[in-house]
Amino acid sequence: MIDFSHAKQYILNQLGSDLSKDFLYHDLSHTLDVTQAVVRYGKLAGLEEHELVLLKTAALYHDVGLIDSLEGHEERSIEIVKEVLPSFGYSSEDVEIIANIIAATKLPQSPKTKLEEFMCDADLDYLGRDDFFILASKLQLEWRRIGVKDIAFDEWIGFEKGFLKEHKYFTKEARELRDAGKQDNLEQLKNICKKSLK
Repeated sequence: MIDFSHAKQYILNQLGSDLSKDFLYHDLSHTLDVTQAVVRYGKLAGLEEHELVLLKTAALYHDVGLIDSLEGHEERSIEIVKEVLPSFGYSSEDVEIIANIIAATKLPQSPKTKLEEFMCDADLDYLGRDDFFILASKLQLEWRRIGVKDIAFDEWIGFEKGFLKEHKYFTKEARELRDAGKQDNLEQLKNICKKSLK
């Protein structure tokens, strides 16, 4: 039988103590945010309890690989899932499903199942929310801190605008909940671009 509460506690302790403070966006609050989003989508879709547990577990573990590695952190997260989850009562089939859900979040996202689609949408749930600009700013700062790219404000706005324009939610639940907000955020980005060109 799956011991979800201890699997959750284990990973939250790991992320809380071992994840670099330079991850200003991919921090513990991001993990909890994605977990909430995936539950919201899953419940809207009427998923059964076991599927929700697998989704919540994947959300909690999807970025743990960042403790060890920035490059290919999804693969490292999957290794950790395979090492850790059997001791919390997850079957080999459960672990495989969770591993595939995590693998699907690697950009460009590539979900093949409904659970993978919910996870991908939850990982980018913020694109259609009111806190988009706060979280986008955190990501820009994180990139600078961890040496991904020191990107100027105008360039960053252009990058975000392009990302929102190209992005599409996979599930009906995410589209209904977030598409209108994402469009609003895109319009605001376009207005910022116009102002910065003046």
